[in-house]
Amino acid sequence: MLVIGTFDPTTPRSRQWFRLLGRLGCTVEQRNIPAWDPDRASTTARRPLAMLPRVLWALAQLSWHLLTCERPDLVVFLYPGHVDACVLGPIARLRRIPSTLDIFISLYDTVVLDRGLHGKRSPQALATRTLDTIACWSVRRVVVDTPEHAAFFASFTHRAPERFSVLWVGADESLYRPAPDPGDAAPILWYLTYIPLHGFDTVARAAAVLEQSEPGRTLRLVGDGQERPAAEATAKELGLHNLEFVASVPERELPDEIAHASVCLGVFGISDKAARVVPNKVFQCAAAGRAIVTAATPAIRTAFGDALVTVPVGDPAALADALRSLHGEARLQAGARAREVFAERFSDAALACDLERALGALLLRD
Repeated sequence: MLVIGTFDPTTPRSRQWFRLLGRLGCTVEQRNIPAWDPDRASTTARRPLAMLPRVLWALAQLSWHLLTCERPDLVVFLYPGHVDACVLGPIARLRRIPSTLDIFISLYDTVVLDRGLHGKRSPQALATRTLDTIACWSVRRVVVDTPEHAAFFASFTHRAPERFSVLWVGADESLYRPAPDPGDAAPILWYLTYIPLHGFDTVARAAAVLEQSEPGRTLRLVGDGQERPAAEATAKELGLHNLEFVASVPERELPDEIAHASVCLGVFGISDKAARVVPNKVFQCAAAGRAIVTAATPAIRTAFGDALVTVPVGDPAALADALRSLHGEARLQAGARAREVFAERFSDAALACDLERALGALLLRD
């Protein structure tokens, strides 16, 4: 198997693929030339020409390798792999090698609909929408992270639903493990990148309610990003003293942050994208056995059923009520339920079976 492209091998999603392929006993050749900035979606939308030389040079080298290497059984494009699939996918098809793309996100959905960086009729909107569509049509099978995303991409790109497979995000169990309970007085943890998907306004207004009823309770916000200055301005406007803004930390420090939290928060955005995703943080906190409060979206319900504490989308009062209810045994039971579902459905052992089915479908000439 050849995993090839300009993907970032350090992302949790890429590391997940390599863990699961190793668990399945696959022999993997990795051919990788990173070419993207850390905030890939925004950079693609805002400064595509600045990246063009290094992306083209990387793709030229990768194309030559794919044309001349010993024929693998399978070619895999990992995130961010939209451009990789568009350029290298046809080469794989020319050599009659089945290929798959783990698309992970829609560029159009992210930069236009969710983040609002460009209008729906802008050249950038047309470019990202076209790139999404061509990428999905350049491979035999597309892997996504939720069934809701599979339905979205099938409709968006006009590709048959049976061409999509789901591989849930999961969590690295070597990092995210159950830890001793820190007690009710420990902070509520929310780590985020301050994009609209996360729904900061809902959390801030819930914090305002909580400050009145439980003045000693703190919400620890770990992260940086697009809307952090506006978030801090909102907190100041609301007169909040129970929000602790903390800079981003390396992923290796996140397990400690979770271990010292009483409750963890998921996502509360009101966009269509927020309804279709289950982010890394939810799986990671579930793996650690922490009580999780998040919005009651279709994707969350599909993944966890009633194992998480969910609240209506965009409802600060309901969020505050949910947080007030999580004390003592109720909080511990919520964490145990989340951990149980994670172990059953989203552990590496379970997800390796899902990936095996997806790759099996890919290798069939369907």
